[in-house]
Amino acid sequence: MDKTLRLAKRRRTVWAIHAACTLVAVLIIASLIYVLDRSVAEADRFGLSAERRLVANELRHQMDAVVQFQAQISFWDKTYQELAKGHVSDIFAADELMGWLWEDYGFSWLIVTDVDHNVSTVLKDGVVVPGDTARVPLDEVDDLLDEAKRRYDNSLRNNYGSYALDVVTPDPQSLMPAVPGIHAVDLREIDGRMSVAVVQAVIPETLVIPAERRAPMLLVSVRPVTAKMTREIAARLGIRGLAFVPLAERPEGSVFASIGRCSDASCLVAAWMPKSPGGFVRAELLPSVIVMAIVAALLMAFVAFRFSTLFAALQQSEALNRHLAKHDRLTGLLNRSGFDDMLAAALLRAKTHPFTLVYADLDEFKAVNDRHGHAAGDAVLVAMAERFRNRAGPKGTVARLGGDEFAIIVADCSETEARGFAVGLVADAQTPVAFNGQLLVIGGSAGIAFAPRHGLTARGLLLAADEALYLAKRRGRNRVETADDAVLPGEEPPAGPGGWGDFPTPVRYRA
Repeated sequence: MDKTLRLAKRRRTVWAIHAACTLVAVLIIASLIYVLDRSVAEADRFGLSAERRLVANELRHQMDAVVQFQAQISFWDKTYQELAKGHVSDIFAADELMGWLWEDYGFSWLIVTDVDHNVSTVLKDGVVVPGDTARVPLDEVDDLLDEAKRRYDNSLRNNYGSYALDVVTPDPQSLMPAVPGIHAVDLREIDGRMSVAVVQAVIPETLVIPAERRAPMLLVSVRPVTAKMTREIAARLGIRGLAFVPLAERPEGSVFASIGRCSDASCLVAAWMPKSPGGFVRAELLPSVIVMAIVAALLMAFVAFRFSTLFAALQQSEALNRHLAKHDRLTGLLNRSGFDDMLAAALLRAKTHPFTLVYADLDEFKAVNDRHGHAAGDAVLVAMAERFRNRAGPKGTVARLGGDEFAIIVADCSETEARGFAVGLVADAQTPVAFNGQLLVIGGSAGIAFAPRHGLTARGLLLAADEALYLAKRRGRNRVETADDAVLPGEEPPAGPGGWGDFPTPVRYRA
């Protein structure tokens, strides 16, 4: 019957393993497909996000470059001295503004104005023009004028009759031109073209402003983003069809990045055709996904086969390990750990189901080991274990606690029966053991404790049985004593045949 139940359980387990492996294979394949789809979607999303970051960073670099170019004029002692009278001279305009700022850097507008928009000098496409022509570009950068003035004012600190600009001092060893950080810059449409507009107060390199010149003169610079620059940016970033167009007019299928501070639908945005790397990812990964799916299916089939063949061996191995964890390898009896578990379980119901604990110890066992070797000692232990187990029968649990010490828990046993059982153990110990053509003669002593009378804890009960065993050895070995026979110091020894005989001192409990 047990074998049939084990076989049925094994079949169910093997079926469950096959089902689990099949499910794992399906989940792996589904996961691969899901990962592939997610990879394609994430590649497209990441590619688009990366392109937007690249475009935004490139345009920011363009704005930073214009700021650096303009700072060569606005953050210069010569310019500051020129503006002492509120305007620059024609010679300065011709020598410093008309040439390289237009030809080298491509500024379309250079405007010098005060905070009240009183224009003193205007250059358009490298040519000095009347001041009233600058009204349109000034209106386009009106907010930048206010921002630049606010940053300038916020940076001023009164310095005993003059003002010092509280800005980060540029690193003299830096390869980049000095920029004091009080400018306002933006990308916006000026004269119908996307342009970088920069506004900054003209300040001396010492960053010290005389009190009479506290009110700043502002330099407005406008640099268009030309078609050539747009093509160069697209080639540098590896994108197609980059153009600055109104948001409502961008090409179908294109993506865009908002630039500048304009939020109206008519504002220009940077639009281009995305590369969509997801298709490339799918084409590259699909063969690998198919191969991995096939490998996963074969692997799970192999795992299911191996599990079904190894399951029985595993069950046997686990059963053996569980047995060895609680049993003595030499005798097959319970070991200390297994005995502790059995004793703890018996003590839990000792009040309703009393039991007997017998401590047995072999006498003269060391002499056998010394005279005949450890093989003889092992033979004695195996023989004693078999005898004690047979005598205990189904009502007793026998354990080897270590060395030549044994413990037996006997249930449903009267005190008279317990004494008789222990006497039988001593007789078993005295029966010679055959080994290599000779008889090995030893003896045995036993101590008895009754639960719950002698203790309701493992420590207390074991101590009581151990004291009884110690008393048996003191009284001459090869005999049985109970915990009732052991008395505390100062008590009278028991009278009659069960007394201490010729021993002059009473037995003491050991720690």
